[in-house]
Amino acid sequence: MKIKNEFINKILLLLTGNSIAQLILFASSPILTRIYKPEDFGVFSTYTSLLAILMSFSSLCLEKAIPLEKNHKNTVHLMYISMFTIAVVCMLNIILSLFNLSLFHLYGIKTTISNDLLLSSGLFFAGIYQMLLYWLVKEDKFKGITHSKLLQSISNVISQFSLTSINHLSPGMGLTAGDIIGRGITLVYIWRFFLKQMHWPKVNYRRIGYLFKKYEDFAKYSTWSTLLSSLSMQIIFLLLMRLYGPEVTGYFSMASKTVGLPITMVGASISPVFYAEALKSITNDPRRVLKLYRSILAKLAMAGIPSLILLAWIAPGLFSFVFGEEWRVSGEYVTLMSFMFIGQVIVIPVSQILYLIKKQRTQLLWDVSRLLLSSIGVLVIFISGGSAETAILYFSICMGASYYFFALLGYRAIHSIDREDNLKK
Repeated sequence: MKIKNEFINKILLLLTGNSIAQLILFASSPILTRIYKPEDFGVFSTYTSLLAILMSFSSLCLEKAIPLEKNHKNTVHLMYISMFTIAVVCMLNIILSLFNLSLFHLYGIKTTISNDLLLSSGLFFAGIYQMLLYWLVKEDKFKGITHSKLLQSISNVISQFSLTSINHLSPGMGLTAGDIIGRGITLVYIWRFFLKQMHWPKVNYRRIGYLFKKYEDFAKYSTWSTLLSSLSMQIIFLLLMRLYGPEVTGYFSMASKTVGLPITMVGASISPVFYAEALKSITNDPRRVLKLYRSILAKLAMAGIPSLILLAWIAPGLFSFVFGEEWRVSGEYVTLMSFMFIGQVIVIPVSQILYLIKKQRTQLLWDVSRLLLSSIGVLVIFISGGSAETAILYFSICMGASYYFFALLGYRAIHSIDREDNLKK
């Protein structure tokens, strides 16, 4: 009973903090949509899409091994590796832009080196912050996670409001620069919190080699899997931008962002706690992990499905009222995307399970199939003359089905460990 109460208390702590953080972002949206145009949000979504893709592989996924490592020096050396590889990717992005090979060109956006400098800055701040979050999970310091989320939301909103004057330099510039400043302020806060409690040993290259070998599956499989997972979510922004233009992408981005906020809030509140609890029990008591996994899925389904069905029904009118009549289209997109949102709200909180039980190959195959089915389908719809609405509906159904299949894969993987444990006994 004590363990159960601790688990619930941790979730409530993160849920409360994340709720306030997301509420701040949501409350600012009606004002931002009247300051910035759909085109600005379309370009900003390109930045966030590229940021998510680069983050998926820049650290070689070795930060995921931080909670697994019990040796202090090994933990710090995993951080050394992650920081170094993130810095390398940031520099490579800038070098590519010097040769007119900017990643923004993939989305059909005319850009200057300033955009790539902003992207590299955002990647550095976000990548290091993500690494430190795994350390906080390892140390069971969930208050630090909550405080950092609140600070990021507040600083992000203030910065985006303050930088509207620079938006004339390039579409979406104010939104992008504001996001980066928010991430930078948050990193400074959490880094100071981190320095007070960590001892930094000298770099030992033999230890680095040992850790690469020990966690080679994270670099070999998890990196590709995480990249493909990110591409599966971000490819729709690239396709919509290239095939249907920045305005459609802006409407889609607003729909995705607005509904994604509470979904992210739920996932960010439950996922770290589930990861930490499952990590403690997966070896000695896999049945407890299985029960916890089923319980989370069931409760999220009971709460999420009715809520999202209702939202899908009222979304067009709601978006028109809150954000302005111009954004009614985003509400219509929410209705089309409801299949995907239902899958996300149920599965995202437990989406680290295959990494945890070292089923990286299974995760990789799932990510590959999801990416191929979603992207090829959207391309076929465009080539055959289908509308943006048809492409978005297909993407939503495809993603929703993939989440259901993932939930089944996770259940079977944990069940197999539980069965093996029973046989040993």
